[in-house]
Order: sequence, then structure tokens, then C-alpha cells
Amino acid sequence: MKDLILISAFCNTKDKEEVLRGLVNDCQAVKDKFDIMLVSHTVIPDDIAEKTDYSLYDKKNELLYDWDMRGKSWLNIDDTRIIFSIFTCAFNTHLAVWRLVILGNSLAKNLGYEKVHHLEYDAHRNDFSELHKNSNILDDHDAVLYMFSNSVVPFGSYQAYRVSSLDPILYDLNEDKIKKMIKDSPVKSPEEMFGNLLNNNQNVVRKTIDDLFLGNHFAISHSTQNKLNWRLPYYDKLTSHLCFVIWNNENIDENLNVTLIYNKENIRNFCVAPSIWHVNDLGKYEDAKELLVILNGKVYSHFKFDECREQFKEVSFREG
Repeated sequence: MKDLILISAFCNTKDKEEVLRGLVNDCQAVKDKFDIMLVSHTVIPDDIAEKTDYSLYDKKNELLYDWDMRGKSWLNIDDTRIIFSIFTCAFNTHLAVWRLVILGNSLAKNLGYEKVHHLEYDAHRNDFSELHKNSNILDDHDAVLYMFSNSVVPFGSYQAYRVSSLDPILYDLNEDKIKKMIKDSPVKSPEEMFGNLLNNNQNVVRKTIDDLFLGNHFAISHSTQNKLNWRLPYYDKLTSHLCFVIWNNENIDENLNVTLIYNKENIRNFCVAPSIWHVNDLGKYEDAKELLVILNGKVYSHFKFDECREQFKEVSFREG
């Protein structure tokens, strides 16, 4: 039986749809060795579906808003102490991501596929040699992961694995278990959690990420869209102060005008030039009551610290 290329997708813009169309077209070059399954949270155009062997549209695209479900992004602004925060985005899409992969794996298992190559949709492939090599590796191993140097978190845009070796959570959809797994994870990284589940088998081949990028591009939509909104307060574990960090990474040609109204009385006005970051020390965290953030004359966010004093310190902080 052929191997299966499993593509997971969420294409809510025409640009993203074109990226997906390009990947599916790329995969036609290896149709003699690989079948193609597409699982998407957005409706799949007919011309794309016709070039796959299986196309599944899953309408449910649940977002997670609770603080203990949202992932922490990180920013290292001066190569000393990293800032971690959940407030770069208002929600977490990871449950939706897990649904796509699990539904695809479940269908693959029931159809009798043994070897699956999971690709996120926002990729461009000229070279499929790694998939061929990994197919041979899967004859004797459970999974193939790609690693960045000096990192224990695997690359998320491509993994290869044997369906028969998967942890049941990866093919038996149970949203309560997934939510608990996300809640219990310190960093909420789906790549780390997925890697840990594959590593449970201990029969995993780990390759350098450089092997995968030869002639290929990944995370295209991440590099052109989805910029993280670093304009948020955080707790400094070294000084026990409340600080505010802002990075003007969106307005290419314009300054970003900022007004911070702290504890209703302390008003600070400043502007941030394009591509520049700025940190404002607001004082002792124990004195923090309220922070209103206004960007270019419009209210951007509002924090009331008496309602979340201890929890805030765990979800938005700078290392000590």
C-alpha cells in the first residue's frame, strides 16, 4: 500500500488558499508513491479536492480563550532575559490543530495506511527525497522528527510516523483529554506535545532541520502574516516590577503612538518608530491596580490586576 501524505489546513484568505493549492500541485509529482489526504477547517475548493485522494472538511474550529489554555510566546529583546506572555494573541488555536491531525490519522488507520507524512498546508516542495528516505526509515522505526540545533522541540511543519505505533490520543478524538494536555503543558506548544507523544515509543529517528529545507519552504503563512502583537504588560521576576513592552513590527512606515494610563492617574505618552521595541517600567507590581493601553487613539487593552494578581505573574513575565 502507498504511503499517505496528510495535509492539515486552515485557509481563511485567498492568499492562504493559493499556498495550499500550490502544495497540492507539488504533491502530484509523487502520486505514484503517495496518496494525498487533505483535512481542513475551511471549505475546500473543488479544483484542490479533485487532486487529492481524500478531502475532509471539519466545520468545527473551536478557539480556546481561557488563560490556562493559551500558549506563551517569547521575546528576547536584548539577549539577556526572555519575556514570555500569553497576551500576544487573544486565543489559542491548538485544539483546532489537534482535531485536524487526529481526524486525519483516524481515517488513515481505518483505511489501512501504515505510513503517514504529515504536512502543514503552508509549504512549497520542490524536493520530495526526504519523504522517500523517511518511508524506508519507517520500515524499522516508529517516527521521524526534525530538530533545530540546541532545541528539544521538534519542527512542527512536517513529521513522518507509523500509524500502528501512535499513542491512541493521536487517532481517537477525545477533546477533554486534549484540553487537559494543553492545560497541563507549561508552554502549550503543540510541536512539543506532539513530539513527546511520538517519543513515548523511544524508536524515533531525529534529523537536522537542514536536511528538510533543501529546495523546500515551510511556514510560508507564518512569515508573511500572523505577526505576534508584542504590546503588553509583564511581571519582571528580577525586580518585582510591572513593565510594558511594545514592538512596532506592523507599521512599516509609521510611528505607533502609545498612551498608557496606569492606576487611572499616571499617564504616559510616547511613540515607537517602525521595527523598534520599547520597554516602560511602571513600578512595583504590588502597587499595580489597573492599566489601560491606547494605541493611535484607540483603546487596545485593559488590565485589572486585583482580579488576576497571582495568575498574571505566571502567564506574562520576564525571567529573573
